[in-house]
Amino acid sequence: MSLGKTMRVAVLACALWVWPATSALAQSGQGERYQPRSERGRLAAGLVLRWAGHVQQVYGTAPQRWAQGMAPTFARAPLANLRRAAAMTDYDAMMAAASEPYAHRSAPDAARAPSPTTTAALSSERLLYTMLTPCRLADTRTVARRMSAGESRSFSLQSLTAQGGAQNGCGIPTDASAVTLNITVINPDVAGYLTVFPTGGTRPLASSLNYRVGDVVANEIIARLGGDPWPTYSVYSYAGADLVIDVAGYFSAAKSEPLDCTQVESALVAVNPGGTASAVTPACPAGYTGTGGGCTVAGAYPSIDEVYFHGFGAQANGGYACHARNRGGVARNVRAEAMCCRLPGR
Repeated sequence: MSLGKTMRVAVLACALWVWPATSALAQSGQGERYQPRSERGRLAAGLVLRWAGHVQQVYGTAPQRWAQGMAPTFARAPLANLRRAAAMTDYDAMMAAASEPYAHRSAPDAARAPSPTTTAALSSERLLYTMLTPCRLADTRTVARRMSAGESRSFSLQSLTAQGGAQNGCGIPTDASAVTLNITVINPDVAGYLTVFPTGGTRPLASSLNYRVGDVVANEIIARLGGDPWPTYSVYSYAGADLVIDVAGYFSAAKSEPLDCTQVESALVAVNPGGTASAVTPACPAGYTGTGGGCTVAGAYPSIDEVYFHGFGAQANGGYACHARNRGGVARNVRAEAMCCRLPGR
């Protein structure tokens, strides 16, 4: 079956199976008799029937408009992916399964699937990268706002529902300076390209993704953020097309935080006149590392009162040991101390 015919089947399956009473074909008596004959048509109709109400309630998109926007996806998706989509109980999971451009693979085979090219253009500032479970930021098919030819559109990282993104957000902080995006272009009108750039900045001449007419093609990029007061990014498309945008992680400035430190001490150890003794601290608490230590004589000055430490140093467990000799005529008490530190939050 040609792609054009497959597309028509998908459109009919989506639009007529669920709402025949509102279609022109239904008015002529043909809509009510239409039944999807192919597995693809039945799967497409079932998905629309199941999720159209959710899309209308959450995103405010009319069911027929959403069905028409999804038709290219249903027409091109491998049947294995449509079957997986039909089994999903979550809308975002269903859309991810249906939109995957390659037949779903098991974990060992997935490693051999084509990999998108990653590009980066970050400055030399020190940034911390935080990985995220892939999360939907935008889907123009869901909100029926297909990109127009030559349009530059700003996309939010906070309020996602209005652009077809996840209802509960993706957990990107407001101090993020860049994000890792996976952008899929669906059914562009003509061959062209799109460019991702910081909102408020100058659009570069380089492209982030190239596409051909009718394509479903994806690329992963690192996009610097702009905007004020909230960080956003903008997308320019040469041709009219639908976009699906997922985020996989974000960059933010590394924060300087003081070390979390605690001190451990040994008990006082008596050193008799003419004798030697050792004081050893307990091990550092779990998760802490010994960073140093020291030795003290209670109520006395070591050299003046003839108490000498002939050996001292860190132990393998992070503690600290002090080995003392008393050359005076009075018993003295010595103590070992260790400083144990860790990075905050670890």
